Amino acid sequence: MRAIRKLSYGLSASASAFALLAAVPALAQEGDGTQAAPADSGLGDVVVTARRTEERAQKVPVAITAFTQDTIREKAISNGTDLQNFTPSLTVLGDVARNQETYTIRGMGGTESQGAGSGPGVVAYFAEVPTSASGPGNFFDLASLQVLKGPQGTLFGRNTTGGAVLLEPAKPKMNTVEGYVQGTLGSLRRRSAEGALNVPIIDDVLAIRLAGQFDKRDGYVKDVVTGRDYLNRNNYSLRLGIQFNPTDTISSYTAVNYIDVDEHGGGSVLLAVRPGSPYADLLAPYLAAQQARGPYRTALSTPTFEKAKSLLILNNTQWQPTSTLTIKNIFSYAHDRSTSATDRDSTPLPIADLLGAFPGSYNNNLGTITEELQVRYDDGTFRLQAGGFFLDQKSPQSEPLTFLTRNPLQALGILGGGPVVLPPALQAALGVDGPLLPALSVQPYASVWSRSKAAYAQAQYKITPTLTATAGFRWTWDSFGGNIMAYQDPASYQVFNQLAALGVITQDQAAQVIGLNANLCVYDAYKAVAAGGYPTLYYPNCTRPTFGGKSNGPTWQLGLDWQADPSTLVYAVSRRGYKSGANNPIVTLFLGDNYPLAIVKPERVTDAEIGLKRDWTIGGMKARTNIAAFYTWFNNIQVIQRAAIAGADILANAQKARVMGLEFEGVLQPFRALTLSGTYSYNDAKYLDYTTIAIPAIPSALTAAQPSMNLSSTPFTFVARHKFSVDGRLALPIPASAGDMALRATYAWQSRERVASDPQPFDTQAPYGLLNLRLEWNNVRGAPLDLAFYGTNVTGTKYRVTANTGYNNTGFSNSIYGEPAQYGFELRYRF
Repeated sequence: MRAIRKLSYGLSASASAFALLAAVPALAQEGDGTQAAPADSGLGDVVVTARRTEERAQKVPVAITAFTQDTIREKAISNGTDLQNFTPSLTVLGDVARNQETYTIRGMGGTESQGAGSGPGVVAYFAEVPTSASGPGNFFDLASLQVLKGPQGTLFGRNTTGGAVLLEPAKPKMNTVEGYVQGTLGSLRRRSAEGALNVPIIDDVLAIRLAGQFDKRDGYVKDVVTGRDYLNRNNYSLRLGIQFNPTDTISSYTAVNYIDVDEHGGGSVLLAVRPGSPYADLLAPYLAAQQARGPYRTALSTPTFEKAKSLLILNNTQWQPTSTLTIKNIFSYAHDRSTSATDRDSTPLPIADLLGAFPGSYNNNLGTITEELQVRYDDGTFRLQAGGFFLDQKSPQSEPLTFLTRNPLQALGILGGGPVVLPPALQAALGVDGPLLPALSVQPYASVWSRSKAAYAQAQYKITPTLTATAGFRWTWDSFGGNIMAYQDPASYQVFNQLAALGVITQDQAAQVIGLNANLCVYDAYKAVAAGGYPTLYYPNCTRPTFGGKSNGPTWQLGLDWQADPSTLVYAVSRRGYKSGANNPIVTLFLGDNYPLAIVKPERVTDAEIGLKRDWTIGGMKARTNIAAFYTWFNNIQVIQRAAIAGADILANAQKARVMGLEFEGVLQPFRALTLSGTYSYNDAKYLDYTTIAIPAIPSALTAAQPSMNLSSTPFTFVARHKFSVDGRLALPIPASAGDMALRATYAWQSRERVASDPQPFDTQAPYGLLNLRLEWNNVRGAPLDLAFYGTNVTGTKYRVTANTGYNNTGFSNSIYGEPAQYGFELRYRF
């Protein structure tokens, strides 16, 4: 879907881990006071659904980072950007539209949904339904939040080449009334609340759970011209869960989840301007002014905003006719609508601005239906899961996708000449503010659709009571397409009549320019000029250029896991991942379907991973260590070619690449009052064979010729080689009758990471670390009341969370900075 949005804009870790496998038998037999902890080690264990059924995380042979709702709250995780600070190998990419987050795990996944038909390589699931977990309003009243690393394409479907993010909501409980309410007050006038109420209706048969959340906060970036605040919070969410168990063998969970976001977005700042680029002279003073202001003050030409409404209705029904057989059906309907205004150049000039959609319309409006039927057989020795999956997604015909885009008016109209640059005297005569005249491009219609079908099976067999083999296979068929129409707003060209009245041009010249450009069909005109012809079509007689394609492919998994003792799990696995092929509409429209960049090949990934999960007792101390090492091979990895055509990014293929790495998660409890935990990841990701495809010059107002580049041996973008986090919780000595008081400190750090594949200023994000502090008092004086004082980013670290790296193409680059230091008070009542 974001491909449509972009159209409108332009106009030897492995060896070390193998050694661990050989060491496991010795570890289990040590007699020096270090021994395996019992299964109930007291360190806690999250129930996860990494294999589509409920299991303890320590028993699952998958590299997984799991959080409970309490952990999410204590670590102040409210969106994907927060989540990445506590998850090994996870990077969350932001766009200039701040809430559009894309997950990347182990270097895989972050293509920002470019290209029609493709999508992110890390897919989010809500109650086993593929959905979106980016942006606000998702991380409340959860039973667990799980991040699965590596290809998950056998049980979780297409595009999970990097992994999956699983959100499991807290489900209604039978025969009990319970719930909570929580409120927060903090910096930047933060005021938020959430709560849940669990109500039994019929004993052992029917219960409901109603949960809700709202979050409001002023923005932390201010516009020095208008005073508008950007990057604020203003969203609310509602969730209804219904648990219906009509018999002992049938369990049905229905959920309705609604999210509403109405925020200012924006907040981007200009970082660099390329000398000699089309707008270099005009942008130079704005760059100097921005550098003097710093990252939390800006000046934009567009009052940016982000508005979104998301509705998800799902039913997950499970029937267990026998003790060994389970049949599950998962059906969902989702309707996602959003519109946003963004200032892509981050200045008061109208160079590249998306103004949003038509009144009453949307930039994004998609309805999605999914259906999955799954059969599971499990007799304790042999487990077989098999099923079929279907997804149908499309924009409603009655509500097409619309865009209003503003770019500088060209001297001879949109198809020729450079931008109209007005001297100060002429600006005053015309009554305009600034040296550029804005021209509006109108997209009254666009539609997209995609369809995915799959059949899969995965089997687990216990070769011995402690040794299990796993094999799985899935085949996926994808098809996708859409069409689009755009024309030039006639009102934008009336300024030429004013210029004629002032004697700057003649009346005949004005009439010629207006006659050529007013209501001109944009894409028809581009094709006519590229073919050496003359534009002849005008709105409403524009054609609707179409784009589309199809792809299919297998995914598989082969694994072996050994439960060496009740507290030690060792596993080895190899997996194949498949990511749907795609079409670049911008290439199809300007260069045709036969141009090599029009069709994007499916991405194929193969990995090998080994891991060790173990609980320990070391003297009197309890500990847990989870470690995984992996090596991943890519063929035709899908990558972003920044601002390649008409200012729009395109999706392309790099021929070969590899990632090798190591992940560690550990918990240590030296004594009852102190718990220490930490994570670490190492990722060495680079392209082995990557030569970009050259792009010819398109009419000069659009794109200059771009030669091919050999980017072999260059590192991946948005992958930090080193990441770690440490967390310490110290219980304070107060009487037991007074409750439980503790001080918690959390520090998360990541090394520098590339944000642009080609050399340019600000192509690398500097290392940064974030320190959060929390003083919590639970069960205050024996009451079901918890309160906490918190501070996030207490050292005031300035760090970037997005990268728009168009320096070598559009001539400028910009970014958004992360949240400054904030403090607050939190109160929670449980009943």
